[in-house]
Amino acid sequence: MHGRLAGFVLLLTAIFFSSIFLHAAEIRGKVVSVAGGEPLGRVQVSVLEAQREAITANDGSFVIQGLATGHYTLRLNAVGYRLITVEFSLAADEAAKEFDITLVPDNFRRTEKVEVKGDIFQGPDSAAINELNLTSSELRETSTVLADDPFRAIQALPGVSASGNNDFFAQFSVMGASYENTSIYVDGILVPSPFHGTNIAQGATLSIFTSETLEDIKLLPAAYPEKYGDSVGAALDLQTRDGSRTGPIFRASIGLADTELLGEGELGKEKKGSWLASARKSYMGYLLRGRLNDTSDSVSFYDGDLKLTYDVAPNQTVSFYGVGGHTFYELLNPSQVPTPNDIYHATNDFMMGRVGWRWTVNPHLLVETRAAYLQAPYDYWNLYRQPLEKDHHAEWVAGSSIVWSWQKDHVLEGGWMTRRVADSTSSTYFDDAGVAQNSAVGGVGWKNDGHLQEASSFFGNRLHVVAGLRLDTAELFDIHPMSPQVSASVQVASATQLQFGVGRYNQFDVPAIVNTFPALKGLCSLSFQHLQTANHYTAGVEQRIGEGTRLRAMFFDRQNGASYAESTTPGCEPLFSPHGFIGAGSDYSRGVQFVWQSRTANRLSGWIGYTLTYARQGYSSQSKLPYYPTLEDQRHTLNVFASYRLSPTVHISGKWLFGSGFPIPSKNNALKLGDYQRLDVRAEKDRAFTRWKLALYGEVLNLTNHNNPRYFYTAYNPDGTFTVATGQGLPITPTAGLAFEF
Repeated sequence: MHGRLAGFVLLLTAIFFSSIFLHAAEIRGKVVSVAGGEPLGRVQVSVLEAQREAITANDGSFVIQGLATGHYTLRLNAVGYRLITVEFSLAADEAAKEFDITLVPDNFRRTEKVEVKGDIFQGPDSAAINELNLTSSELRETSTVLADDPFRAIQALPGVSASGNNDFFAQFSVMGASYENTSIYVDGILVPSPFHGTNIAQGATLSIFTSETLEDIKLLPAAYPEKYGDSVGAALDLQTRDGSRTGPIFRASIGLADTELLGEGELGKEKKGSWLASARKSYMGYLLRGRLNDTSDSVSFYDGDLKLTYDVAPNQTVSFYGVGGHTFYELLNPSQVPTPNDIYHATNDFMMGRVGWRWTVNPHLLVETRAAYLQAPYDYWNLYRQPLEKDHHAEWVAGSSIVWSWQKDHVLEGGWMTRRVADSTSSTYFDDAGVAQNSAVGGVGWKNDGHLQEASSFFGNRLHVVAGLRLDTAELFDIHPMSPQVSASVQVASATQLQFGVGRYNQFDVPAIVNTFPALKGLCSLSFQHLQTANHYTAGVEQRIGEGTRLRAMFFDRQNGASYAESTTPGCEPLFSPHGFIGAGSDYSRGVQFVWQSRTANRLSGWIGYTLTYARQGYSSQSKLPYYPTLEDQRHTLNVFASYRLSPTVHISGKWLFGSGFPIPSKNNALKLGDYQRLDVRAEKDRAFTRWKLALYGEVLNLTNHNNPRYFYTAYNPDGTFTVATGQGLPITPTAGLAFEF
C-alpha cells in the first residue's frame, strides 16, 4: 500500500514538473537610451519573483528563459539611470514575450511615453547655430559632489573657465568674454545674477540651481541668434525640467557639504500635469573650514524651488516656476585686523517667480507667453555690524514668442520682451576720523526689445541658414539700435560640415544710473547710460566620425566698443558735450578652438577642448590705441572630461582643467597669478532593491593638490610699487555622499 502511494506521488510530481517544463517561456527585448535611441549595454535586467537575471549585450538585447506561467515584475537598473519596474504576465499558451524599454537618466523627467531625442550634439535649433550643450548625465557628473552646481559643470565645457581661475566663484569666462558680458536665460527670462554668495574677493558664489532640476543647458559662445542678444559676449540658455508624469518619485541626497530633497510626480488623477519640488541646505562652511588652513571665510545657504505644469487643453499648457534662497557669509580669522571699511558679514537673497502659457495652435504654429518677477537684495556689514553697502535689485519681466513653420524646412520666429528694472544702492565709507560718509545711487527704467528670425534649409538639408534682426530701446535715451545676425552651415560631404556666423549685438546698463545734484544744479537729475556694442565673426569645420563622435575646429573674433551718454531733467544743463553717446574705449577677443567629443552611453564618453585666445583692450581718447591684455586674456585653456560605465552598478568619471592664467588688475594688467590646474575624479556605485535604489558617490577635487591661488586685491605703495594679495585656492578635497531614490 505504501509503495503504491509513493509511486502515485512520484507520478504526480513528474507530471507537475513536466508541465512546467512544457509551458516554460522566455522573455526577450531591447533597452535603449533616451539620448539618440542608442542601445544600452551592461544593463541589469531581473525577474524578481523568479530570481532570474540577465545583462544586456552591446546591442541592448537581453533574453531570460525558463519562466513558468504566472505574474512577474521585470526590473531594469543601470547606474545613473532611473530604476524601471514593469509588471507582466505569462499565459499557459505563451512561448515568449517581447519588451522595448527606454531608460532615462535619474535626473531626467519620466513619463509613460518617452520620446527619443535626435542629434546627440545639437539641440532643437538649426544646425547652423554654434552651440555647446550638456546632457543631463554630463550635467550631474561635472557639477561636483561638493557643490551640486550646474555653473561648475559649465566651467568644464571647452573654452570656459572660472572667472579669474577662482575655484570659489560660479561665474565664468567664455573664450575671452567676461561673465558681465554673458546673458543668462531661464525658461526664456533674462536673469542677471542667479547666485548664492557675494562677489567680494574673499567670498564665494554658487548658483541657485542644481543638476536635479535642469533639463538642458546650452552655451552659445559667439554669433548667436538675436533672441539671445542682450549681451555682447556670450549667451547661456537654461531650461528647467518638468516633474515626472507618473506616480510620486522621491530622491534624497546627503553629502559632506549639503543635503538635498526632491520629489516629483503627476498632478491630478487624469495625468494632465506634473509637480516637482526640491529643497537644499548647505553646511559647506564646516567643510571649507576643515580643509582651508587659514579658515578665512564661511559660507552657508539654503534654497528651494517648485515647478508646476498643467494641460488646460490637449494643445495648451500653463506652468509656474518659483525658486528662492538665502546666503550668509562671514569672514573668519582674517590675515590682518579688519578696518571699519572691511566687509565682515554679508547676506544676499534671490527670488524668482515665473508663469507661462504654451499654445500649440496647430502642428505648424506655436505661441508662448511668459511673465516673471525677480529680486536680488544684498547687505554688507563691518566687524561692528555697521552697514557698509545695501543694494536692492528687482524686475518685472514679460514676453511672448511665435514660431511658425510656414513651409517644409522653413521656420519663422518672432518675439518681444519688456523689463521694468529698479535698482538702488547705498554705501557708507568711514574716514580716518571714523566719521561715516554716505552716498546713494539708483534708478528705475524700462528696457524693450523685439526680434524676428528665419531658419531655412535648402538642397536636401545640405545648406542651413539662420538670419535674424533685433531692435532694442532703453528709457530716457533716444537710441534704437538694429542688430542683424546671419549664420550658415554647408554639408560639403556626408560627414563634413562648414559653419559660418556673423552678428552685431548691443548691451545696455539697465536701469540707467541716476545722480541728483541739489547743491550744484538745484535738484537737477542726470541719468548716465553705458552702451556696449560688438561685432562677432565665426568660421568652423566639423567632421563626424560615426554617430557618436565629432572633431571640430572654429575661429572666432569679437570686436567690442564702449560708449556712454547722459540725459538730464528739463531745465538742467548737461555735464558733457557733445550730446549723444561718447566713445569710451574698445577691446577684442579672438582665437581658435579645437574640440574632440564623444557622446555614448556604452563606451568612453567626454571631450578634449583646447582654446587659444587673445583678448586686448585700449582707450579711444588716444590717437593710437596701445592695446594691452584684458582681465579675460587667458592665452591657453584646456578642458578635458571623461566618463565610463564599468558595469551595471559602477560608473567613473573625471575632468582635468588647465589655464595658463588670467591677468590680475595691475599696470596694463601685465601680471598673472600663474597657471591653473585641477584634476577631479568621481565614482558612483549603486544597488537596486525591489522598488528603490541606493547610490554612493565618492569624489576627490584637485587630486594633484595643485596650488591655485585666488586674487584678493592690489595694494599700491607710496614708492610707486604695488603688492598683490592672494588667498588659498581649493586644496585636495575628498567628498562623499548618499542618494536614495524611491
